[in-house]
Amino acid sequence: MFKLILLLTIPFYFSFANTVVIKQLQEEFNKNVLETNIFRKRFDSYLTKTCQDDFECLRKQINYLKKWDTVQNDESLKKLIKNNSSLFELDTTYWEKVQQKLQTKKIKLTKSQFLSVIDLNSQLFILTFWDESTNSFHYIGKDLISSGDISRESEIKFGEDHYLKTPQGIFSTQTGWRSDGSSKDDNVTLGYGHKDRYVFYFGKHKTIRYNTFDKEKNKIYDSNKWQLITDELNLALHSHKSSKPMGVAASHGCIRMSDELNRFIDTNLVLHKNMFQGKKWLHKYSKEPTQAKHYNYAGEYLIIFDNI
Repeated sequence: MFKLILLLTIPFYFSFANTVVIKQLQEEFNKNVLETNIFRKRFDSYLTKTCQDDFECLRKQINYLKKWDTVQNDESLKKLIKNNSSLFELDTTYWEKVQQKLQTKKIKLTKSQFLSVIDLNSQLFILTFWDESTNSFHYIGKDLISSGDISRESEIKFGEDHYLKTPQGIFSTQTGWRSDGSSKDDNVTLGYGHKDRYVFYFGKHKTIRYNTFDKEKNKIYDSNKWQLITDELNLALHSHKSSKPMGVAASHGCIRMSDELNRFIDTNLVLHKNMFQGKKWLHKYSKEPTQAKHYNYAGEYLIIFDNI
């Protein structure tokens, strides 16, 4: 059963000098993002107690768990694997649509680099690699996210943060910061994920939300009387842990992702191009990524589509 996860190899539809690097990235994405996420969901108490947020410990313990007969026959784990199987596989028809969408965008790319894509309709983050020598995009992996849900404006009281639509477009990382790991009042929700997960910030952008208050600041409960209005969103891509699942829009407008995806993006410099000069980390107020690699391929762009 567990070989299925690690050996779901993505077919290659490209030929360039770094095929080995791309293959390694695909395998690491499947193992370090998708497989780790599944095992943390199923064995959260054990892994948290044993490893906290030590990734090397997590991978060691997961490999250890996979050898147990009881784990291999665990029905809950099998269900999780089955429900997430599509994330491990490359849907070639969907990937062709992603490439077609990317070709419509006028992005100034001067060197081979990572390019991040969001499909709001499918609630997916798709990691791609653009090769300058062939002027083509290559698939690395995809994972579930959670974007803005404007319908949740019905939940807020006057003065609370609004729920805005995650805007579509091409966004470049401006700066960011690392989570302090603090939890909400429920002692469960980690708004920005575990400690030291990086928050990728893309600046202020215009978007829309519902106005659910009248002129006297009274709540309008009849949704037919709500009006769409323009507002500004501080757009960010960050970790999040709560009772709300990934794969369903639920945020105030930012894009939520798992700690595992965040760690992969952070370590591989997927969105850190503007924070490095060569191998020198430029951010004065935030720690540089640990075990950073792929400096030559560091990316900066997040491209958000309403649908693909």
